[in-house]
Formats: sequence, structure tokens, C-alpha cells
Amino acid sequence: MKKLIHTIFLVTGTSIGAGLIALPMTVVNLGCGAFIGVIAIMVWLAYQSSYMTSQLNVANKAPASIVELSRQHGGNVLFAVTLGSFYLLFFGLLTVYFSCMADTIGTFCGLSKTASVVLCGCGLLLLLNMQTRAFSNLNSVFVLMLLAVIAVAVISIKHMPETVTKEVSCGTDEWIKMVPILFTSFGVQGSCAYFCSYLNNDLKRLKTAFWVGLSIPAVIYFLWTLCCLKTAMSYDAEFFQRLQAHEVSVGELIRFLCESSSLPTMGVFLKLLTLFAVLTSTIGVALGLLQPLQAFLPQSVAKSALCFVPVLINLTVAEAFLKVLSFGGMMLAILAILVPYKLLTPMGVQKTFAHRLCFIGGIVVVACELWSVVG
Repeated sequence: MKKLIHTIFLVTGTSIGAGLIALPMTVVNLGCGAFIGVIAIMVWLAYQSSYMTSQLNVANKAPASIVELSRQHGGNVLFAVTLGSFYLLFFGLLTVYFSCMADTIGTFCGLSKTASVVLCGCGLLLLLNMQTRAFSNLNSVFVLMLLAVIAVAVISIKHMPETVTKEVSCGTDEWIKMVPILFTSFGVQGSCAYFCSYLNNDLKRLKTAFWVGLSIPAVIYFLWTLCCLKTAMSYDAEFFQRLQAHEVSVGELIRFLCESSSLPTMGVFLKLLTLFAVLTSTIGVALGLLQPLQAFLPQSVAKSALCFVPVLINLTVAEAFLKVLSFGGMMLAILAILVPYKLLTPMGVQKTFAHRLCFIGGIVVVACELWSVVG
């Protein structure tokens, strides 16, 4: 039972991350009903794709990353596509997470960006070298702290007066840009090999962990996004209009929420929220990337590369937050849906209607990102 709880917390912590910042900026023009509907669809897609990848691990009789499964059971073309997508996605996500954590740490401690980013790399290396039991316990503590901070944030702004009426205007182009970001916000599939190993390939417990672990962030995303938008509508109509026009940066949004809060300490809570949300996601993504790196690199080298390649990228490249997340959505759809679907038959797993429906969902995510890039 304890392992199941730890897995649920790991799924929740991995899922809750940059979506807390990205969703208020991307779904601002959606109505409440449409937002609930699209969140429900993304939860189902994330659950089904995670379960499909777990089925492949069980059929393989040993936990393996999607890269290793593709190498063993797919052709050369499929393996090349999988390998390229895998590293583009996970190192890109780690780069974004390091950037967010570094900004938060820098704000708290007054450190430079270089020092903050290096501190993130060293901290992740320390976490990855902990014993499995200690690591699981610590991750669960991080997730509980995250949930507590979110609860304080939601309670503190739920009674704010609404002085501006929101006008919903969400065109086709906006939907196309929104879909990959929403899918990325529930990304846990890369860590399925770790989940399978931790729960001894028990599909029943894995299904429970995925359903519960993904439902928690769905509720949190919904409540948090509504609270953020209600704050913007209540306190600054001009800022809300800029938010609707997608002209607000991540830093501006966090700064606005801190300054407009009714509680003097709310700014600290929001910074903690950002830090723990991104930290828990970083841990989950790192676990998903560590196993395939160790397949061809010594363990110490794999851990060092995992922790410090994002540091180097952050120090040399200026990342575009939403663009990276959107591109990550396409890479995640390839890795978590299209590739596993192609491997079902070669690995002896019977395809179901849910598998086929999930495959269509993956095609839609990829098509949306390609259309967005071309357009």
C-alpha cells in the first residue's frame, strides 16, 4: 500500500509542473464548460497512453524505457524517431524546469542566474544519488507541500469580488496552439518504466496510480486557473485584456498575482508554489530520462549529463517558455502514443478500441503542433 501511495504522489508530482503557469496563459479565452471538457479529455489521453506504455513493459517482462523497447521490437526507422524525440523532449523539459526554478531561487535569495541554474543541477544530482526509499519519501513530502501551498493560494483568493465580465473569444488558431500545451501539462508517460519497476509490473495497481495520480492535478489545474483568471479580472481589466491577447510573460503573471493578493504573505506562497510544482516535475522527468542514459553510459556519467546538460543549455540559449512546452507536446505524443501503439502488435499486446482512440488523439496533438509551426 505504501508503494502505491508513493507512486500516486510521483505521478501527481510529475504531472503538476509548468502547466500551473502555462494554463492560465493559454486557456484564458475558454469558457468554464469547455475548460472542464478539454481537461477531462487530456486526463483520459494521459491515462490511456501511460497504461499502454505500462502494458508494453509488462509484456517485455522487465521494465524498459520506450527507447529500449523500440530498439528491441521496432525497426531502425522507428528506433531513430523514438530516440530523437525522447532526448529532444526530456532535455527540453528539464531546461524549461531549470529555468523556472532558477528564476524562483534567484528571486528568493538574490542569486545570479548562473549561480541559480548551477544550484539546480547540483540539487538534482544530490536527489538522484539518494537511496530509493529515501528518495520516494522525500518526493512524497515535496508533493504534499505542493498541495498545501496550492490550497492556501486557492483559499486566499476565492472570495475576491468580480468586477470585470470575461468575454470568451477562442478561435481555431488558439485551439490549435492550446492542445499540445494541455497534453504536455499531463505528461507522466516517460516515467512508466520506473513506475512498473517500483510496483513490480502490477497492472491493477498501476491503473489505480494513474487514475488517482492524474485526477489530482486535473482538479488542481482547474481550480488554480480559475483563481488566477478571477484575480486578473477583479484587479486589473487592462492586464486581463493583455492576458487574453497572450501578451503577458511568465514573470509578469507571477508578479501580478503576488502584488494583487489580499494576503501580505501570498507572494511567498506563490513563489513556493512555482518552486515545488517545477521541482516535483523535474524529479519525475529525470527518472524517465535516467534509465535509457544508463543503457549506454556509466551510471555516474549518465547522472552528471542528466543534471548539467540542462544547465549548459540554460546558460547559452534563451528558451521560449510556451513554445518549448508546445513543441514538447508533439514529442510527447510521438513517444507516449504513436510509438507504443506501433509496438503493441510486435510485442504481442492485443489492440483495443481504447488504444485506437488514443492513437487518434496522438495524431491530433501532432497535427496541431505542425499546423502551428507552419502557420
